[in-house]
Amino acid sequence: MVYFNFFQLSIFFLEAALLFFLFFLFFNIISQIAGADVGENVTIKSELEIGNVAPIIQNIDIEGGTINLNPNTTKLVNCSALVVDYNGDSTIQNVSARLFDNSFTYASPDDNNSHYTNNNCSLDISYGDENTVLASCLFNVWYYANAGTWNCSVFVLDLSNISVSESNTTQVLPLLALSVPSFIDYGVVNATEVSNENITNVTNVGNVMFNLSLTGYSYSLNDNLAMNCTLGAIKNISVEHEKYNLTLSNNSVLTLAQADATYTNLSSTTAVGKFNLDYRTNDTIQDAINATYWRIYVPLGVAGSCQGNIIFGAVQSGAS
Repeated sequence: MVYFNFFQLSIFFLEAALLFFLFFLFFNIISQIAGADVGENVTIKSELEIGNVAPIIQNIDIEGGTINLNPNTTKLVNCSALVVDYNGDSTIQNVSARLFDNSFTYASPDDNNSHYTNNNCSLDISYGDENTVLASCLFNVWYYANAGTWNCSVFVLDLSNISVSESNTTQVLPLLALSVPSFIDYGVVNATEVSNENITNVTNVGNVMFNLSLTGYSYSLNDNLAMNCTLGAIKNISVEHEKYNLTLSNNSVLTLAQADATYTNLSSTTAVGKFNLDYRTNDTIQDAINATYWRIYVPLGVAGSCQGNIIFGAVQSGAS
């Protein structure tokens, strides 16, 4: 009798558990059916969580479109890039850039004529909103950088090591510029004699080959004088008595006739002589120097100390 009651009790609990399970299953199915859209055409929502987003380079500006170099020194060139990262501007890890002559490549070695590198551009995260960075990539570009089309390529890396790059071009303008000593000193020259030869170096401090223009005057332009002197009956030396040679040296003692045959007379009218002084290509030493050779004849009627002016000018050469 006790065994029969236990068995019936077990059956009861088993049936109750089965009914509970069936109820739970039925309720779950009904809940799912009630929460679903039904019909001939059903629209459902889709969802995802976006992880990292690649940075975007929106704009690259290089000195407003042209680069004007400075004679005999460097020009600070700013290649600026506007970078947007929708993960936040603090996720930008590094911005680097290369500025190079367009006939070279991003990977070319650095050279003052053709290629410059900035591996750590400055970042202004205060610019714009919380997703925007203004990167300033500065380059000290030398005066003898090649004239022509240049490329600035910007490389952006974020904290997830996702990188992007963009580029823009600009023009490096031709720079005609020369450097000469402040004085040509002929020393002491007796009247009716020709001075010893003076060698005056001309240096190309631009980025194009040039010929040389020369003009002489004493008091003012076009006065047909080479020098004015403190003493003497005439006190002036005519401009044709000052003479130059742009190619050949002659250190012999010369008469006026010999000097006239060897040198070209200076003039108050600008004269252009073939010089073909190319621009610098060596980053270590100055290799863009040519010599010019000068003499002056001292006529009768002048004495004391004399001085005058010579204008050296650079005229772009067509030689290659």
